[in-house]
Amino acid sequence: MRVSSRSRLLSALLITGALGAGAAGCSLPGGGDGAGDGTGLEHALDAVPASAADQPVTYRDVRTARRLVAEDPSLYRSLDGLGIVEVAQHGYTGRSVRADWGFDAKGVRTSLLIGADSLLIGEFDTDAVDQAMKKQGYRATGTDDGTRYKKPGGADTYEVSGSARAAKRSDTPLGLSVSGRSLRDDEAYAAVTDCLGDVYEASYYAKREDADAVLFAIGGRLAKDGKSSSETLCVRTASGKAAAATAAVLRKKTAPGERYAGSKVTVGEGATPVVSMTWKNRAASGLRPGDNDKTMELPGLLVWG
Repeated sequence: MRVSSRSRLLSALLITGALGAGAAGCSLPGGGDGAGDGTGLEHALDAVPASAADQPVTYRDVRTARRLVAEDPSLYRSLDGLGIVEVAQHGYTGRSVRADWGFDAKGVRTSLLIGADSLLIGEFDTDAVDQAMKKQGYRATGTDDGTRYKKPGGADTYEVSGSARAAKRSDTPLGLSVSGRSLRDDEAYAAVTDCLGDVYEASYYAKREDADAVLFAIGGRLAKDGKSSSETLCVRTASGKAAAATAAVLRKKTAPGERYAGSKVTVGEGATPVVSMTWKNRAASGLRPGDNDKTMELPGLLVWG
């Protein structure tokens, strides 16, 4: 692996960990739940441009995450930021998200963190947002999809409509709509997302074309009782040889005495197999949903062995 690629991924992992603690044509995110084919995760990825594939992406079904944290904070405490940067920040300051930013976190259905940027999908009171943003010194400019807010000389840009809010803190081409290919159209993303299935939380750890593990993600599924959960690591590998090497590395973590002891590692078929590993979540260090966003135990293993 080239040094430059390792440096890019290290930065991506650090961003993911920090934030975790707290189609052709033009498509607008924020449609009704279950609209069209696909899981909630697939619809969320449709709102992110394919050019962001080399960035870490974190997904949360916000309403599900909020319920789980309230019902079992010991098990689900790693999700208490709900994937909403402003909620994670205000949890430490005690300030009101609505007072400062004009939106109610309870109206957010889906959150996406894309590198240093974020996209929230749900319901937004645009008048309240307008008042709050202008109170902070932001100036408003109308766009085809909503309103753009930016401070004179400032680097951050916010775009808001009645159904979505994009916060741009980098040069990622994120906005209220996607023109052209989305992450759902990316072959590696499609393979990993299919492996994850219908999840309520997921973290993708940045795509790399020059590695055995081209793209990997960890996602959480709920059991039929709606309370207990498991997580699955899915890795889209570069070749059959790369898949065998990846599986061997992961199996070190499933040996007796290891944190993921007893977990099964499976290697798929095809020229670029997907390797997967599933474990049950429990209220122990490293085994809570979303814990790998903080510990980087499995992501680090796939990068550095």
